Amino acid sequence: MSEDAGDLLEEWYRDYAGRVMAYLLHRTDYATAQYLVHEVFIVAFRKHADVPRPPIGWLFATARKLLANKDRGRRRHDLLVQRLSEDAAQTSSVEDLELKLRFADALSVLSAKDREVLTLTAWYGLTPAEAAQALGCSPGAYSVRLHRARTRLADFLHASGRPGQPAVVTLAEALND
Repeated sequence: MSEDAGDLLEEWYRDYAGRVMAYLLHRTDYATAQYLVHEVFIVAFRKHADVPRPPIGWLFATARKLLANKDRGRRRHDLLVQRLSEDAAQTSSVEDLELKLRFADALSVLSAKDREVLTLTAWYGLTPAEAAQALGCSPGAYSVRLHRARTRLADFLHASGRPGQPAVVTLAEALND
């Protein structure tokens, strides 16, 4: 990027960030709005050559799209936690109930990317090759992502459990199949 483009983006940020922030504050909380303003200008940085002048309409459209993406992710997360809680409520064993609730807690703290990697094969029945295709990556990259997500899940389950509870390990290992 040339020095002129950097200057242009600084000018855009100085001139329009406040307006983009105000737009977002009418639609979300302060922390999310602040995060999204920065994301808007990161996108503008990447696409500066294609951004129309003046950029304000484009910046608002980008903010709207980023907020919609964030809202969709939050709704998917909430639905997942709800489904897990409903499943746990139908459990008759106290130990199984506790395990399912801890598992729901574990999934809720994982990133959306980790949840997606874990659920593509475990819940939706995709093969590793199909899951890799769904994520737009190679099977090798999918395997690495899956291994890392499983490790984070197992670490959380171990940390949240009581010593000597092998059921937690069994549940985490079940996702390894």
